Amino acid sequence: MLVAITLSSCSVANENFIHVPEGESQRMTAENRSMTTETLLTAYMNTNVEQRRLAEMYVIGVLDSTEGESWCGFKIASPDAIQEQVYIALKKGIKKSPKKRASIVITSHLTELLPCKDTQ
Repeated sequence: MLVAITLSSCSVANENFIHVPEGESQRMTAENRSMTTETLLTAYMNTNVEQRRLAEMYVIGVLDSTEGESWCGFKIASPDAIQEQVYIALKKGIKKSPKKRASIVITSHLTELLPCKDTQ
């Protein structure tokens, strides 16, 4: 019984972490369906390397799936500049609406900053 209480309190204490499943039978998608700006920024700036890497992989997925569609910029901005803009977007987003989906905050910021010139 004490173990269940301890696990429950650990889960609450790590609310703003990217959740990594304990066993092989669980998937990260189930635990992280709606990544908030608050959760992503907490993980992105975390001293825990695993959390930072998971946050970076999330950001890479957002960038990969939206670049060329929502925003265009890898041809004119360096990866470091894009990464800095992601950080700026998250910092602004956490002040305005910390519970908003992080992918929307990042994509909106990059779309405003680096719009695609051509529509195909």
